[in-house]
This record gives sequence, C-alpha cells and structure tokens, in this order.
Amino acid sequence: MEGTIVNLPEFIRIKKKYKAYLFLDEAHSVGALGPTGKGVVEYWGCNPKDVDILMGTLTKSFAAAGGYIGGTKALIEHVRCDSAGPCYGAAMSPPIAAQVISSMKIMLGEDGTDIGARKAVQLLRNSRYFRRRLKQMGFLIYGHEDSPVVPLMTFHITKVVEFSRETLKYDIGLVAVGFPATPITKARVRFCLSADHNKEQLDYVSLCFLEIYGV
Repeated sequence: MEGTIVNLPEFIRIKKKYKAYLFLDEAHSVGALGPTGKGVVEYWGCNPKDVDILMGTLTKSFAAAGGYIGGTKALIEHVRCDSAGPCYGAAMSPPIAAQVISSMKIMLGEDGTDIGARKAVQLLRNSRYFRRRLKQMGFLIYGHEDSPVVPLMTFHITKVVEFSRETLKYDIGLVAVGFPATPITKARVRFCLSADHNKEQLDYVSLCFLEIYGV
C-alpha cells in the first residue's frame, strides 16, 4: 500500500537474535524486484532459508491465478494435508500451471532469451524515473524509489474519488485507495508500473496529473 521495501537483512538479524519465526509476503515483489524477479529476498541478496515462511500471489507478475507458500518440507506437508485450502479447494488448472511455469522460465532466463533480465532492468528504470518526475513536479509520493508500486497522496477521500474519475478521461487507469484500507486522512491513488511502460507514456501520465490538479 505504501510502496515501501522491507529492510529484510535487519528483520533476519532480529529473528536470529530472538529466535523468532519470520513470515514474508512477496505478493507485490515477486516478479518485480531483484535481477531475476525473485522478490525482496533476491533484492537484498539474502538467503531464502533465513525466512521461515515465504508466500506470494500468482495473480500479478505471473498473470495467472492462485498463490504459493514456501518453507521447510515439514511445514509444506502440514499445510497440504491439514489446512482447509488444499483439503476443500480445487487443484490449479493445467493452463494456469503452464502460464506460471512459462513466466518463471522467462524471468529466470531458462527460456533461452534475455527477455526476463531486460524487463527487470526496465521496470527498475521506470520505477525510479516516474517517482523522481512526480516528486520534481511537487507531488507527495510514498515508498522506496525502487518499488513499482507508486502511491500519490491526495489525503482526503473525496479528492481521491474525484481524481481517479478525472484520470479516466485521459485513458489512465489508477487504483483509488481510501478509508478503511488507509487511515481516514491518508487516501491516495496507486499507480502500478510495468516494464512495458515507456518514457513517453510516463511523461504523458505525469503531465495529465498536473492538468487535473490545475497546476
């Protein structure tokens, strides 16, 4: 929601010091952070074995459905055999599984191309460029500059609704977020960047924001 990136090395240090368990949700980072899209763990260069439970979604970067949980063999066996989801849910369909596998191969470069690596670099460039441009224009932007989730603060809920409706007139799709998902005075519109966005598109969006605000 904030576009932040957790300081994972520090959390791992605290975890080891106090013998705690560490649960990491990579829903917005897998496929978006790290040289091969492995998420926050790869971004910081950490050992995934230092994270007790890794989870994420397959609905965003993988353009599929479902999610995943990673951990020790004992943990995964427990989840598969004793939790409600696998016991009462349906298995992933073959086309969805094929989509996830093909996406992973592209990200890891196992498809014989460098498409995944190039997209990872381009997404990082887009994130930094768009954030810096909006800040230079005077907008208040939350989060880490490497995060492709870019929240532009509008603060009041009435303003975020009006702003999101106005952007549709310019063929811009945004996610409008307000209370109760955020504190009542911390409404924002959230822009989710893609590696396929180009500089011209990002410039167009930022100039439209200025026009909407009447600057």
